[in-house]
Amino acid sequence: MNNSARNRVLLFIIGVLVLTNMAILVYFLWIKPAPASQDRTGGRGREGLSETLKREVGFNDQQVAAYRQLKDQQWPVMKTMFEDLRHAKDSLFVLLTVPGVPDSTVRRAADRIAERQRALDMQAFNHFRQLRQVCRPDQLPRFDTLVQRMFRRMTASPFHRSSPDNRPDSHPGTPSPRP
Repeated sequence: MNNSARNRVLLFIIGVLVLTNMAILVYFLWIKPAPASQDRTGGRGREGLSETLKREVGFNDQQVAAYRQLKDQQWPVMKTMFEDLRHAKDSLFVLLTVPGVPDSTVRRAADRIAERQRALDMQAFNHFRQLRQVCRPDQLPRFDTLVQRMFRRMTASPFHRSSPDNRPDSHPGTPSPRP
């Protein structure tokens, strides 16, 4: 291939790349995708729990209002607990910078994390226990399934979150966590 033919091919490739980059810029700068349904406090790109409760459990407007009231009471408490947990974890990992830190100090820091995590889990459990009382008897099985699925996703390994086939209960021979 001579130089002029090679130059034409390179110019063609450069032109295609420039047009592709311009199309991507137009898409991201001017064409906005439709926003996902969000809960009152924002679903961070996902639909909020109130919409999920309506759709999957069959909550009516009165039940959704009760959920929102419980959530509004719960969130300030949970936010403080999450901050305490984060500070406890920060305290543990700061110990990496301390030369010769005793194992007993590291264990105490880990125990503080465990205490805060236990309190957080109990708070969440009690919140969902209260929310379960909002359900009608015919909604309870759907609610219980939804809560189990939510917590299974939250505690899944980050390496397995991307695929629904990697859920712990989806593999043959794996005992189901359900009773």
